[in-house]
Amino acid sequence: MQRYSKACVLAIILAATPLYVAPVPAAASEEQAPAFKVQLYEGGEVDSRSIAGRVVILNFWATWCAPCKRELVELDAVLARHGAARVAVFAIDAGKRTEPRLLARQAAAMRVPVATAITAPYRPRGAAVPTTYVIDPSGRIVRVEAGAFRPGEITRLVDTLLGVTSASGNGR
Repeated sequence: MQRYSKACVLAIILAATPLYVAPVPAAASEEQAPAFKVQLYEGGEVDSRSIAGRVVILNFWATWCAPCKRELVELDAVLARHGAARVAVFAIDAGKRTEPRLLARQAAAMRVPVATAITAPYRPRGAAVPTTYVIDPSGRIVRVEAGAFRPGEITRLVDTLLGVTSASGNGR
């Protein structure tokens, strides 16, 4: 019989256990998003005040997380569709000691900036990755999702927040 380490068993259990926390409905949230600063992997810092007026997506992910990687592909497509002038997306590494080469590989694979840290109070909900915060252009938190969104759900939410009704993504 093969023996597994405690860490390996925990990783298997976590990978097989669906994480779900009821999302905050878009219409029900009136919570103003706390200000934040994001430390970018490639250097520099982004202050939330500098991206005011955009839809902001803060996505906590980990290099070992398959649902995170799927979600990052969709977030990258959302950024490409709407552009950085309308949407700000940050992929925040939730790993405690992620190898720099893994972060570098992920950063090179997408246009969404990879971040290594963000100021409080933003953090994964219940230690779930992915955890995603969506902030509307007026600065309100409209959704917090602990666990993965369903495919296409982030795109539809951002389209709605930006008033996009056509398939072209141009909106207005």
